[in-house]
Amino acid sequence: MSLHTPYGMLPQTKESISHILKHYELFKQDRKSRELPPQPMIVGVSGCQGSGKTTLCDTLAHLLKEAPYNLRVVSFSLDDVYLTHQDQVKLSQKYPNNPLYQQRGQAGSHDLALASQTLQLLLSTRKQGDTVPIPVYDKSLHSGQGDRLAKSDWKYPVAPFDIVLFEGWMLGFKALPEKDVKQHVNLKFDQVKVMNTELQKYEDNLYPHFDIFIHLSPFKLDQVYQWRLQQEHHMKQTRGVDGLSDEAVRAFVDTYMPAYELYLPRLDKVGFYGQGYLGEPLKGYEGVKRSDGGYSQPNRHLRVVLDQDRKVIASGTLRETVMNVQTAVALAPSSSRFFSKKLVYQCAFIGVLGLIGYKRNSILNTFMKLSKKLTK
Repeated sequence: MSLHTPYGMLPQTKESISHILKHYELFKQDRKSRELPPQPMIVGVSGCQGSGKTTLCDTLAHLLKEAPYNLRVVSFSLDDVYLTHQDQVKLSQKYPNNPLYQQRGQAGSHDLALASQTLQLLLSTRKQGDTVPIPVYDKSLHSGQGDRLAKSDWKYPVAPFDIVLFEGWMLGFKALPEKDVKQHVNLKFDQVKVMNTELQKYEDNLYPHFDIFIHLSPFKLDQVYQWRLQQEHHMKQTRGVDGLSDEAVRAFVDTYMPAYELYLPRLDKVGFYGQGYLGEPLKGYEGVKRSDGGYSQPNRHLRVVLDQDRKVIASGTLRETVMNVQTAVALAPSSSRFFSKKLVYQCAFIGVLGLIGYKRNSILNTFMKLSKKLTK
């Protein structure tokens, strides 16, 4: 299948669609070689609130359905399997002194049985014309507290399917050892212990379904406040519905920060499949056979780093983005407008030079000379 992508699309869309198409071919070859029946490839998509992951998935679904790809794509969200409003109230009453569980959002506030059942149906429904019920959640109900819609208002895509896009703000977060959680001085262990315990259920019930992974990562964590506020304003303006006040949005995001602080670093540095940015071998999914008789492991985790305006700073494998972003952090000016021409050149050169086997000092000296010339 061609990796052709139309002109004019956002970089994060172009990177994501190429990632999907490349691995979809490998996915089909792998199933065929093992004499397994066709089934859709499931793509996990993760990103902080307001990062644009839902828009990305909607765009990907639209493009992949059109020529030249003509794929059968369905997209849904972890948000759509939140507990019903009634069950969420019960959850808040179960933990009355835990501010993380007074509203939806944290691990434990989703109906994992419903999520797993939906994914299983999407994988197993192959008969032409059969439909699969996809839950729908409306965040505007109950003055912004949200609720799941009646089953008659769910989505019912028609089988068979080629690609399933499943997105969620906390996808890829994995439970940490208690000692690591306790060492995090900014958090109260009694509050985050529930979340940490619940996360193991996501790893057991959802993550095994993901064939590849896409992560929209913030350059700076405090960007989430601006992103989520913009998201709320857009919902109220375009839909004419009630929602959260600006103060409530900040308080809402505050409840997510413990999860970001605890679990985002690991996802950024180690990756969804645990291979790390140095590219250690993955378990399963052998990929393309090498000339030496071994197997090269395709990097199934695409990481796209975004600035406060959702512009791409770095994208690619974990090795590439970790190297580029770490250097960008050191070189970025104190001004909030860190996405500058100079930074673009710096990241580009670092990515190239990082692949060359020169000594460290030689790399830095060469980089500084080239950077000065281009930014004069």
